[in-house]
Amino acid sequence: MSKLPYIHYHKDKNDLIRTYFLALIPLLLFGFYKNGIRLYGNQLISFVDMFIPLYFYLISLIVGYIVALIRGEDKKEFMLYSLILACSISMNSNVFIYPVILFAGLFVASYIKDKFRFNFVSLTRLFLILALLLSQYSYMNVAEKLDAFHYNLFDLFFGYSIGGIASSSLFFVILAFILLLFNRFYKKNISIVASLSFALILFLAFFITKDISYVEKVLSGSVYFAFVFVGADLAVSPNTNLGMILYGLVIGVFTALLALFLPIYEVPFISIFLVSLSIPLINKICDKKYLQ
Repeated sequence: MSKLPYIHYHKDKNDLIRTYFLALIPLLLFGFYKNGIRLYGNQLISFVDMFIPLYFYLISLIVGYIVALIRGEDKKEFMLYSLILACSISMNSNVFIYPVILFAGLFVASYIKDKFRFNFVSLTRLFLILALLLSQYSYMNVAEKLDAFHYNLFDLFFGYSIGGIASSSLFFVILAFILLLFNRFYKKNISIVASLSFALILFLAFFITKDISYVEKVLSGSVYFAFVFVGADLAVSPNTNLGMILYGLVIGVFTALLALFLPIYEVPFISIFLVSLSIPLINKICDKKYLQ
């Protein structure tokens, strides 16, 4: 009888992992189109460079599989984590350094999380900034660097904005979120509250300052991608409705405040990592424990 809770959690987790993979497909395809096919079609990159997004997807899946194999972890779970991370990184990440840092980050962070419960995917994502710093710190693809296209706010909403390889589209993040809603194990309250609190604070900043850049940040899919795919982790997050609401609220507010000063592409992962350290306190406040 003692194994029943574990079996239940294991089945729930596998079901949710399958839904996550399905939800990622439109984002992955759009990322390949935006940062590969479209640039090649406009003669901005070579035929080989068109496949760079696919390289990051594939190498991430391989690294995730290898780390899981070495660590004795669930291979599908770690491959999902790696693919999520690949979606959020910059096209300018060093293609040779990236898999090395991804391997080291996943391995070290997953080892540490066995001793201290925290969102290790967000910590791994922060490690990956090194792969970008060793190249050039920019999330702009070639077209964005050349200002080759001129976009309105609707274009930004659809995904033609600066961001991760496959995380720039708020439109496709919303579609992914809707798909995840059909899975009863998905912790939607975290994503919803984090997204609303983040957007409300930045809209308030816009109304006060009239700075349109705040609206552009609200329309960027990068932040919501992190909330939907990383913040609402099944295992490392509160399990009561009150706990999830509180957790999402703190993440959203913290992300919005950091976004006033730091690059929008990194701040949600900083917030998720730091706030995840407070989960024991949130659980204590809400008088609930982690899933066993």
